[in-house]
Amino acid sequence: MFEEHGRMRSMEQARYHLARAESELEAAQRFLDPRPSDEEEKAVVRAVTNARTCLGDALETIRARLW
Repeated sequence: MFEEHGRMRSMEQARYHLARAESELEAAQRFLDPRPSDEEEKAVVRAVTNARTCLGDALETIRARLW
C-alpha cells in the first residue's frame, strides 16, 4: 500500500513538472518566427514543436496510469 502511494505521488509530481514544461515550451514557441530563409530558426521551431508533442504524449501516459 505504501509503495503504491509513493508511485502515485511520483507520477503526480512528474505530471505537474511535465505540464509546466509544456506550458513553458508553448510560451517559447510564440516568440519564434522563422523566416523562409532562416533554416536554423526553422529547426528550432521544429524541435520545440516535437518537444511539446513528446511532453503531451508523456502526460497522456501518466494520466492513463493514474486513472
